[in-house]
Amino acid sequence: MTRPSPAAALNGGEIGHICDRCNKGARTGDLVRAYATHYDDGGWVIRRVWCDDCGSTTIGLPTDGADEVVVEAVYWQSRLVGVTTVDRNKP
Repeated sequence: MTRPSPAAALNGGEIGHICDRCNKGARTGDLVRAYATHYDDGGWVIRRVWCDDCGSTTIGLPTDGADEVVVEAVYWQSRLVGVTTVDRNKP
């Protein structure tokens, strides 16, 4: 089964503005990283958001059977824009 590109699917996705690691608030124009998981019923779902200082560039230990991705994007008025894939466990 072919899944939609995570970068394309998450571009424009609405997110919170607080880093999940250090609690720093993101401002419009800041670079952020996000971790997302693909669910067959719901598509790509953002699970964590990090500021540029805390942002992970790798998935780390993958979840069995899950399609996971780390993306980098610009935070723009509560949305991810210019999303690029940094790491994915199931290309």
